Amino acid sequence: MTTTKISICNHALSLIGDRSISSFEEETTTAEHCRNVYDQTRKSVLRDHPWSCAKKRTILAPVTTYPAFGYSHSFPLPRDFLRLIDAGQCKFEIENRHILANAEQIKLIYVFDNDNEDTWDATLVEAMALKLASRLCKSLTGSDAAGESAKAEYERQMRKARSVNAQERQSEDMQYAESSYIGSRY
Repeated sequence: MTTTKISICNHALSLIGDRSISSFEEETTTAEHCRNVYDQTRKSVLRDHPWSCAKKRTILAPVTTYPAFGYSHSFPLPRDFLRLIDAGQCKFEIENRHILANAEQIKLIYVFDNDNEDTWDATLVEAMALKLASRLCKSLTGSDAAGESAKAEYERQMRKARSVNAQERQSEDMQYAESSYIGSRY
């Protein structure tokens, strides 16, 4: 089965006990509410976790204008950038949709605005439906009970996503800062 915006919205609507929709263009209050909150909710859910199905890598080159002070270069973020995972630099700062750093290039790993729901993993699809349910509940049903339940379940789903993510990444060796205590005895 293909995962779409509408199938995710209908899953969210079923969680709060509302009727399903067939498209965002329907002339119904339900479709209007779904249409109004879907894109912003998608970006929020994608930003909440470094989803592997929404991860990209790119090499950034600096722009010719430099920051006034503090860093030697400014690197514009990609248009689809939502969350930084790694910039490959020890010292950097994100400011006004740019990464400021003292480097000639940035090897950027980031979460992008993946709006192709069919490429999402099952955990992300479920998390999106839960977040939508929590946002739609009060305005569509007049009650927030199912919305609060969906919000709590969303938090559990995010903990599950972090656990799965930790299992799917190679562990990194622990690095310790220099200290006079390392190697000393009691």
